[in-house]
This record gives sequence, C-alpha cells and structure tokens, in this order.
Amino acid sequence: IELANKVLDVLENKTSDFKPLYPDDMSLKDKIETVAKEIYGADGADYAPAALKSLEKLEELGMGKCPV
Repeated sequence: IELANKVLDVLENKTSDFKPLYPDDMSLKDKIETVAKEIYGADGADYAPAALKSLEKLEELGMGKCPV
C-alpha cells in the first residue's frame, strides 16, 4: 500500500513534458513518415501499393485521426 500511495502522489503532483510528435488531423501517411523520421531516424517510409490503398481506405472510413 505504501508503494501505491507513492505512485499516486507522483501521478497527482508531477507535470508531464510529453508533447505529441504530430497533430491528430495529420494524415495517416504523414504520421507514419513523422514516426519514421523522428523516432527511427529514417529518411521516410516506402509503401507497397496495397499499403497505400489500405491507408486511403482507413482515411475514408474516418480513421485518419487515429494514432500510429
């Protein structure tokens, strides 16, 4: 219980420096590109034609604001 109380104390009293890498309204493809560049140090991402179609379909279904 002592540990749980300490965890709660930290959670309630510490501010977070978290900043998302991208805004929610960015396209899924752009989000993937951002993660590839910022997290993995890549120049970008390559997509198979089927992957591009899947991303387009997800955007059409309104899932473009989902995180990647």
